[in-house]
Amino acid sequence: MKTILIVDDSSVLRKLVSHILKAAGTSIVEAEDGFDAMEKLALVEPDLIIVDLNMPKMDGIEFVKNLRAHYRFLDTPIIMLTTSKDEELRREALEAGINVFLNKPVRPEILLYKVQSLLQEDKDG
Repeated sequence: MKTILIVDDSSVLRKLVSHILKAAGTSIVEAEDGFDAMEKLALVEPDLIIVDLNMPKMDGIEFVKNLRAHYRFLDTPIIMLTTSKDEELRREALEAGINVFLNKPVRPEILLYKVQSLLQEDKDG
């Protein structure tokens, strides 16, 4: 079973994404911000990470930069899920090392497709 880490300061969004992905047969770990996620990464090595851009303490871009600094997570697929439509932030997130940038609200079938595509690439690679 694949494990997905969901990092978002909104518990409602974490639960919603969790529900969508559990239906696809994945195991879910939740974190409320970048610091919480870094602590959880000491205990679990997810197959994929979904992260919000705007969070207190450590935002999504800072989290991704910290994550990519560790060789263990160089190839871990990352989806950034955000309400921001700012093209500069999108570019910055891609440069930091995300694989996919999706805007909220995202349709469940699109999220599932992107997750399955990235997990398949990981398996093929």
